[in-house]
Amino acid sequence: MPKYLIIDGYNAINKIKILSEKRDLSLEASRLFFIKIIKDFMAKKRIFDKTFIVFDSKEAEFDVRKDSYGNVDAIFATKDKDADRVIVDMLKKTSSKDKVTISSDDNFIRNHVRAFGKDVISIRELENIIMLMKKGDKSRIKSKDIGNNINNINEELKKHWGIK
Repeated sequence: MPKYLIIDGYNAINKIKILSEKRDLSLEASRLFFIKIIKDFMAKKRIFDKTFIVFDSKEAEFDVRKDSYGNVDAIFATKDKDADRVIVDMLKKTSSKDKVTISSDDNFIRNHVRAFGKDVISIRELENIIMLMKKGDKSRIKSKDIGNNINNINEELKKHWGIK
């Protein structure tokens, strides 16, 4: 039985710091970076078989647009049907046997997910699951990389600064 993850796209982009920082530069860059993070997560963790990221859109299309990136689909709602409604419609199409997890902090979505008996996780929980970086890996300098070289580095700095 396949496992699906459905993400409220802009809800995640606005609440995950690294994505919201990219959003300030370019919304498209933020979306593409988010898709890359999800693709990397899917390749390494294999918790879900397929992920759908649903974004709001101002497009006047007749139906939603879907861009596929392997086992990650980016779905763009239309101006007449927002992402929340698209997610609820996706829930309506699932059977009771389908393993579906939805990630959103939107109460409308969360209440529908519970009504359909599916799993719901917050955006914070999603961030903790998908970010493959360990908590202490944000710095480029790792203390274990310096290790025994601390004395050598100090000696070189003393020479350079003319202290020794």
